[in-house]
Amino acid sequence: MSIIRLGVGREKEGCRMLLPATRAEQLTQSIDLVVDAVRGALGDQYHSPTPCSAWTVKDLVNHLVMMLLMTRDAGTRTASDPSLLTANPVPLLAGRPESEWALLLAARAEPAARAWSEPAAWEGEAALGGPPMPATALGGILIAEFTVHAWDMTAATGQRRAIPASLAEATFATYSREAPRMRGLGLLGDEVPQDSDAPALDRALALSGRNPRWTPAAH
Repeated sequence: MSIIRLGVGREKEGCRMLLPATRAEQLTQSIDLVVDAVRGALGDQYHSPTPCSAWTVKDLVNHLVMMLLMTRDAGTRTASDPSLLTANPVPLLAGRPESEWALLLAARAEPAARAWSEPAAWEGEAALGGPPMPATALGGILIAEFTVHAWDMTAATGQRRAIPASLAEATFATYSREAPRMRGLGLLGDEVPQDSDAPALDRALALSGRNPRWTPAAH
């Protein structure tokens, strides 16, 4: 729900390192989910609530544009515009009608995914608005964040879009490791209790402080 600014260790799946090519594919897939979800939102839904209690749909789109720009910069090891962390809306969206926001966001998706398609993006350290961390760890966090935000958008706007099982499992694995630390820094809400046999996506959402059964009507 927020740009991550913490150090994390290298990530493993079982006893082997998850290959960069697989992570790159998952990151592209999670970004595609976000683009599709934003495109599916109607203009009159931009002021609707989202599962992130402090954000409307408009706020979430703004956040996603910021994330895509910073994801591109992190992958290419380029310094991001500092105003991305403080401006609301971000400079790219300022002065543009909300009817154009989905197109502006979509145009930033491919450069972000392409930056992480290069093996070098997954090597060494990278930063996203804070101290450097292992690039493999940051890439995993980005996959989880984009996946969950895609769910946020679909839940807020009543869309029916499935989250692939591989992304749900990767997101659950990431939050299983990182949620306690992130929650301690105030980056996530309290965990929502879930059964241990609940679907991976539900458990991932719960770890991120979201109620998997959230609906606009219930809100």
